[in-house]
Amino acid sequence: MPVVIDSTVLHMAIPPLTLDLKATGTEVLWMLDIYSLFMAGLLIPMGVLGDKVGHHKLLLWGVIIFAIASLAAGFSQQPMHLIFARILLAVGGAMIMPTTLAVIRQTFQSEKQRGIALGIWVVFANGGAAVGPLLGGLLIDYFSWRAIFFINIPVLLLIVPFVAFVLPKSISDSKKNWVLKYALLLIVAIIMVVYSIKTIPKWDESVWYGVIAGATGCFLLYLFYKVQHRSPDSMVDWQLIKKPRVKYGMLFTFIPMTICSGFELLLSQELQLVHGLTPTDTAFYIAPFFVAFAFSGALGAYLKRIGILQIIVIGLLVSTVSFFAMSQMGFATLTFWLLFWLLMAGFGLGIIMLAASFAIMSGADDENAGAAGSLESISYELGVGLGVTFFGVLLSQVFSATLRFDPNIATQLPKKVYHSIQDALVYAESTSGELGQVVQTESKVAFEAAHSAVLIACSLILLLFTIQMSIKWYKDKKHNHFKIDK
Repeated sequence: MPVVIDSTVLHMAIPPLTLDLKATGTEVLWMLDIYSLFMAGLLIPMGVLGDKVGHHKLLLWGVIIFAIASLAAGFSQQPMHLIFARILLAVGGAMIMPTTLAVIRQTFQSEKQRGIALGIWVVFANGGAAVGPLLGGLLIDYFSWRAIFFINIPVLLLIVPFVAFVLPKSISDSKKNWVLKYALLLIVAIIMVVYSIKTIPKWDESVWYGVIAGATGCFLLYLFYKVQHRSPDSMVDWQLIKKPRVKYGMLFTFIPMTICSGFELLLSQELQLVHGLTPTDTAFYIAPFFVAFAFSGALGAYLKRIGILQIIVIGLLVSTVSFFAMSQMGFATLTFWLLFWLLMAGFGLGIIMLAASFAIMSGADDENAGAAGSLESISYELGVGLGVTFFGVLLSQVFSATLRFDPNIATQLPKKVYHSIQDALVYAESTSGELGQVVQTESKVAFEAAHSAVLIACSLILLLFTIQMSIKWYKDKKHNHFKIDK
C-alpha cells in the first residue's frame, strides 16, 4: 500500500507544492511521474533478482530503501531535490511490488484460491490508490505536503519485523542471470521518450531537444529489445510475454492505471485550482471513484464462474459509458448522477485490473513468479506514469488553445502563461493588480473547458478496446486460451 499510495498521493499536493517550491508546470509533471516511470524500468530486473536471491530478502531491502527515500522526499527544498528523492523511492518500490505478487503465486497452487488471493491483493493495491488522495488531502490541510512522505516511516518500521521473521522463505534460483546495465538502458530510453512527449507540444525553443530525445529514446528501446531478444540469459522472459494470458493481462493492467492516474490528475487540479476546494474536500470528492476501484477486487471469488475475457469486456463497456457521461457534466458540484458515474467508472476499471492480474499470474509457473509479478507491476507503473504524461500534455494543449486574452493584455504576458494552469497561476500570484487577476480568472475558465475534451478522448479509447476484446472473446471460444482451471 505505501508503494501504491506514493503513486497518487502527490496529486493532492500540486497547488501548495507548486507555490512552495516555485515549480513550473513541467517540473510538477516530472515530480508526479518520475516515480512510476523510473520504477517501470527497474521492475523487470528486480523481479529477476527476486527469483535469483529470494523474494523474502529483496522485499526486506526494498522496505528499508523506501523508508530512507521517504525521509529525503519530506525534506526537499527544491523541485530537483524532490525529483531525485522520488527516484530513490522508485528503487525501493521496484523491489517491493513484484515480490508481493511472486509470494502469492508461489503460495497458492489452486487457481480458485489464487483468484481469491489476487482479489485481496487488488483490494489493497487499488485501495492504496484510493487512500492516497484521502490521506494526502488530510495531511496537507492539517500539516504540510511534506507530511505525505513522513507518514510512510512508522508504517514501514511496523512492516520490517513481519517481513524479516514472519514471511515464509521463498523459492529462489541462484543460477539466474542478472545484469543491471540493461535496466538502466531501459530507464534512459523511457525517460527520453517521455521528455520528448512533454517538450515537443510546447513548440518553443526547446522543441529540437524534444525531437532528438524522442528519436534517441526510440532507438534505445529498439536496442534493448534486440539485445535482450537475442540473449540466452535475457532478463525478459519473451516466451512468457507471448502467452495470450500474459500479453493481454499486461495490456489491461496498463490501460486502467493510465486512465485512473490521468483522471485523478485532471479532477484534483480542477477542483482545487478552479473551484477552490481544499485538499481534504477534493479527496472526499474523488473518494467514490477509488473506493469502487478498490473493492472491485471482491469479484475475485467469481472469476472462474464469469471468465477473464467476459470481465474485461464488461469493465471496458461500463468505463466507456461512464467517462462519456462525465464529459457532459460540470464538476463544480457533486450531484447524484456525477456520483453514480464516478462509482461506475471506478468499478469498471477495477474489474479490468482484477481479471488482468489473474491472467498474468496464472500464466506463469512458480520459478517465474517474480518475472510475472514484474511484468504486471511494470504495466501498472507505466500506466500511472504515462497516464500523468498523456493527460498532462493533452490538458496543456487544450488549455493553451482555449486560453484567450484581450490583445492589449496578451502582449504583456510571457509565453509560459499558456503552457499550463500551474504556470499561469504562479505568474498571476507574482503579478499585482488587475493583470494578475485577469490571468487567474481566464486560466481557470480555460482549464474547466479542457476536461470535457480529455474525457471524450478517454471514452473513445475505451470504446475501441471494448470492440477489440468483444471480438477476442468470440474467437477464444475455439482456443480456450483464457479458460480457468480448477
